[in-house]
Amino acid sequence: MSVPHPGGNPNAQLYEQLKRDVLERVPHITTIEYVPDDVEAKQLQATFDPSRINPPTGPEAPQLVIEWYRQIPHDWFRVNYSDPNTDFHAGWHQDKDHTDLGRAHFQYSIDGETTHQAVTLQHTTSSLILWEIIENLLEERLPTYHG
Repeated sequence: MSVPHPGGNPNAQLYEQLKRDVLERVPHITTIEYVPDDVEAKQLQATFDPSRINPPTGPEAPQLVIEWYRQIPHDWFRVNYSDPNTDFHAGWHQDKDHTDLGRAHFQYSIDGETTHQAVTLQHTTSSLILWEIIENLLEERLPTYHG
């Protein structure tokens, strides 16, 4: 079940900040795009070089899709990673789905089975949260679920 975001459009300046402060600094990422474009941005999509991921994957490039809405008291976001080579999908969500797990949760799918886990994010600002998520993806999740 997917609960829609609580309203409004994402902040284009926030997406520019996430792109500049986080995504452009991750050496694994080769391209970053606003979807549908930089004027009406509803998502950010980042493409990974499959040879830079540990363990390497390929030949198709994995993607990270980011949806972020500023909300009070806590932002609404979904950061989803998918690898077409391994059929591995992972997401960090702070939304109204799975409230039994707390404010935020991590979910992943392997071989068509989805697992949800509570996650506690250490940071409160959007750029630092995204850094934390990407670091967790690259250093813990991918080696664990692909290795």
